[in-house]
Parts: sequence; structure tokens; C-alpha cells
Amino acid sequence: AKMRVLSNLFILFNLGKQEHSVPGASSTSTSLNLIATRSNDAGVSTKRDEKIQDLLSVVSQVGQVGSLATEEEQSQLEELSKLTFPLSDSSPAKVPLLGEHNLLYSAAPGGSSGRLFGNVVGKVTQFFEEGEIFYNRVSLGPLRIALKAKREIKSDSVIKVTFLETKVSLFGKTLVEKEVGGGGSWKVKFIGKVTDENGKEKLVRIMETPSLFILEQPLH
Repeated sequence: AKMRVLSNLFILFNLGKQEHSVPGASSTSTSLNLIATRSNDAGVSTKRDEKIQDLLSVVSQVGQVGSLATEEEQSQLEELSKLTFPLSDSSPAKVPLLGEHNLLYSAAPGGSSGRLFGNVVGKVTQFFEEGEIFYNRVSLGPLRIALKAKREIKSDSVIKVTFLETKVSLFGKTLVEKEVGGGGSWKVKFIGKVTDENGKEKLVRIMETPSLFILEQPLH
């Protein structure tokens, strides 16, 4: 029965404008247009950094598990997240993902937030291999629960996720490994590189599954 509970944990789980050449336009005018475009891009980037920093500042106070937050805190995070959506890279579902991404916040009521039982919370990551396969992982000390999944891009902002297999391991030894079903459509509402207050770059991703998920990947 315990293994069945563990196995089901995750189941609950182009900015800018086009320039046109004008006959007789001077090289000075062209240079000014380029400077203006770069300045606009820099302004958008700065605004994105600021909005994401505002969001992550609240996330750090609320914590990873949305179900343990107050309704007011959950609503605040939803509203702050919406302010970032227009600042996303284009076609967010099609941006390539690779390596490990850390969960910062999940409004999902089940184990995908990392909440195993009571107030016991594990570290949650998503690990992307090349291609369509990725893993949702919850780690608590030597215990790891991993859900293998397949993703399929359905549109610029939607991916279809199919769960394939769950594995429970302790000290690296597999205790349970079984095929699972289920899945759903996830909306990628924001993705983009941002620079935090310490000058470090990270890739931030915000999804609705339909629960709100916020993840980051430090960039070195």
C-alpha cells in the first residue's frame, strides 16, 4: 500500500518591429533605428528581469508548496505571474529544454509539489534528456521518486504530456518500478532568460497544468 501511494504521487502532480528601408534614407538614420531597436530590447529585458524578480521574491517567502500557502498568497502569485506572460520569449512551448530544472512553486494539491505527507516536503526537479523524454523527480534524503514522461509539442504554447513509468529508489537501489498511465496538456505561459539581483543568469519557466508551476534552471 505504501508503494502504491508513492507510485501515484506525481499523477496528482518576437518582440520589436520590422524595419523597412526607405529610398534615399541616410546611413545616419539607419544607425539611429538600430540604436533605438537595441535600446527597446534592453528596456524589455530590464522590465522582464524586474517582473520576474518581484515574482520570485514572493515565491521565496511563500515556499514551494502552494497548498500550504494562504489563499491570499496563492492569488498574489497568480497575479504576479500573469504580469510576466506578455514578456515571454516567443513560442514558449518550442524552446529547447535540457538538463535539470528546479521547482520553485507549485499550486498543485498532490505530490507533484514535493509534499510527501503532512509538512514533509522533498526537493522537486525536472530533468530533460535530448528529445521527448523527461523525468519529474522528488528527492528526500536517500529516497527518490521519479516519474518518466514523454512530451509532445501541440502548439506554440501547449505541450501534451504522457506519463510512462514510475520508479521509487532508496540509496540508489530500485524498490518499485512500474508502468503508469495518465497525462494532460500543459500550457507554457512564460519562458525566458533573466538576470537576478546578484547578476546571475537563469532560465525561468511558468506553466499552467492547469495548476501554476514556476521553475528555474541556473545558467553557467
